[in-house]
Amino acid sequence: MTDIGYRRGRRAGSMRARLTAPLGLATVVALGLSLAAPQQAAADEIAAESFTGATVDGDKWYGGAYVEKDPTGFACLTAATGETGPMKKCREPVGDPAGKGALRLTNSDKQQNGYAISKRPLPARAGMKFSMDFAMYKPNDDAGLADGISLMLLDGSKPMPKKSGKNGAGLGYVDIEGGYLGVGLDVFGNYTSEGFDAAGGLPQRTPNSITVRGAKEVKNPLVATYKSNRLLAPNSADTREQARRTAIIELSSEGVMRVSIDFHDGRPVKDVIEPVDLDEIKGQPKVPDSLRIGIAASTGDSTAIHEVWNGKIESLQPSLSTKVVPDGPVNAGKPAVFDMTTTNDKLSGPTDGEVTSTQTFPEGVKPTKAEGDGWKCVIEGQKVTCKRPGTGKDALKPGDSYPPVKVTTEVAGDAKGDKAVTSQATTPGATPGKPDSSGFTVTPAKGPDLTVKTKPTGDVVGGKPAGYTIDVANKPEAGPTNGEVKVERTFPEGIKPISAAGDGWKCAIAGQKVTCTRPGAGGDVLNPGKAYPTINIGTQVDDGVKGDLEGTTQVGTPEQQTTGPVKDTTTVKPAAAKDPNLTVTTKPKGDVVAGKPAEFTIDTSNAKDAGPTKGRTVVTRTFPEGVTPTKAAGDGWTCEIGGQTVSCMRDDVLKPGAKFPPINVSTDVADEAKGQLEGVTDFSTKGDPNSGNKVFDTFVVKQDASDNVDCGSWVEDKSGTRAAQCE
Repeated sequence: MTDIGYRRGRRAGSMRARLTAPLGLATVVALGLSLAAPQQAAADEIAAESFTGATVDGDKWYGGAYVEKDPTGFACLTAATGETGPMKKCREPVGDPAGKGALRLTNSDKQQNGYAISKRPLPARAGMKFSMDFAMYKPNDDAGLADGISLMLLDGSKPMPKKSGKNGAGLGYVDIEGGYLGVGLDVFGNYTSEGFDAAGGLPQRTPNSITVRGAKEVKNPLVATYKSNRLLAPNSADTREQARRTAIIELSSEGVMRVSIDFHDGRPVKDVIEPVDLDEIKGQPKVPDSLRIGIAASTGDSTAIHEVWNGKIESLQPSLSTKVVPDGPVNAGKPAVFDMTTTNDKLSGPTDGEVTSTQTFPEGVKPTKAEGDGWKCVIEGQKVTCKRPGTGKDALKPGDSYPPVKVTTEVAGDAKGDKAVTSQATTPGATPGKPDSSGFTVTPAKGPDLTVKTKPTGDVVGGKPAGYTIDVANKPEAGPTNGEVKVERTFPEGIKPISAAGDGWKCAIAGQKVTCTRPGAGGDVLNPGKAYPTINIGTQVDDGVKGDLEGTTQVGTPEQQTTGPVKDTTTVKPAAAKDPNLTVTTKPKGDVVAGKPAEFTIDTSNAKDAGPTKGRTVVTRTFPEGVTPTKAAGDGWTCEIGGQTVSCMRDDVLKPGAKFPPINVSTDVADEAKGQLEGVTDFSTKGDPNSGNKVFDTFVVKQDASDNVDCGSWVEDKSGTRAAQCE
């Protein structure tokens, strides 16, 4: 935890995973780099200090004056013996064996700091890589680790600092003499915040962050910051090895800096501060001519042990990449020119020896000529090898590219499709990485050759909906499309299109014709051997339509005017015939009175949703005892009477929803007839599932015309089950 005085004006709150400096402070260089550091050769070692032994070279390192009982502490060697003091034995001896120690910047007391600075300045524009193992931990205590460590770049022309920068939030860097840039490995998070004696910052502290602050002469402004999801100080660590992390600062000769952390967790090294052009930071001085390396740490009201070891400064090696692009379209059977460009990564060292760039072209694309300003090239089969001095005036600086090599090729007449050139650049001192691959497409000499196929998705039945699909494909041996593709489908009469759609298609319907179009160029090109998404069409088939019907489909594009109408035949199945569904009803006409004649009517009807009758219809009526039929007739009916039964028949068709003319039956009612009597009527006709069902009805025989009448009727099917029909 940092000093009480540094907390003023802070607000709680979370911070985004990645933050850059306030607008205008830092220019982040767009280099197209991956998150991992570029692969390089083992660099030349400029300087190194492990801090693991019992002593360090006093001509190379300075640790600040020791004042007896100074509460702010000093940097000490955990493996040192003998005299206590800066860069010597710690006040609380650690007792590490020589070769196994570290530089302890603070112990786990409040308000501590410690620092160490290289005495010999290094050329700032030489390009360097500074790496250091570090650990922040508190044995047997995982609460409140603070504050953090700063890796410092100090102006080599300024006097050697006589004391550390501010403790707590300042991490021992802020306000240090000659401070140019301080990378804070900030566990507690106040180095990032505003509200203490440094310019700029976020409104709240940001724990577990890596933050860069600028020069002392402009109040150490915030330059860039990153909040890490991987812990700088694991809470569970009790030893330096358990807490070990490695910080890496790369500074190119062009003044571009990057900061990476190796968390030693089995995952790749993480770029935490992506490339920043230090010469472009608003308000920040230019990179000094020389720099000293420094390390500092501090505690505030919360504490931790802060240690570093295995310090190393190395030169930056070249990191070359290549890119090959065609000057224009690559067409089968025609010459094509390619440009190969060799580039040195902006965060690398300059070349200092011969540069060799190679290109290997795929079969079907044969290099015939290669030349470029400053290059000497030879061609062997499909391979082009080009060389240049790469040193002195021809050295390739970080971030620069050589003039391109122009390679003329002959493209085979049968070449087509996607291809790639593999290329690679090498130079002494740089380990070659994986070869670069640059893709391009060869346009075949032939134009597109489209096919179209239309088919129903299932049975096509009269009176029902039917679906169709249209598929458009390009033949494998053809060329790609390069303009609008248009499909026209004409359906036969009786099959009406009602909907049309397909992914990427625009469709319209006019009468029997469906027209669908799509761009066929740019991102919508149909390459050889490929097919467009299916067009789905919905139709309605007219009632009564059956048999074989012919439709036509055609497809066209500017390079293939039309396929011509492609005919197809749809076999329309007739709708399944429906059976008739007859109902018979028998009712008296007026009162039925004992001793008097009575009239009855028999009505026969067909249901609306049924089929027509298919042959003879026979209606049979049996009257109860006491009511004797004497006459039966009806328009179109042929009737016979046998005892109590009347049978009538006819052979014409009864359509759905229609009625036959009624059957009129005359009867004699006996004098002794009385009460409620029951009669039964049934029918038969081909296909009607109700044929043979008995329809019972009741009527009352009055003794005179003043009696009330009750009527009832029900159906009894062949199984003997009765169901009410009318009351």
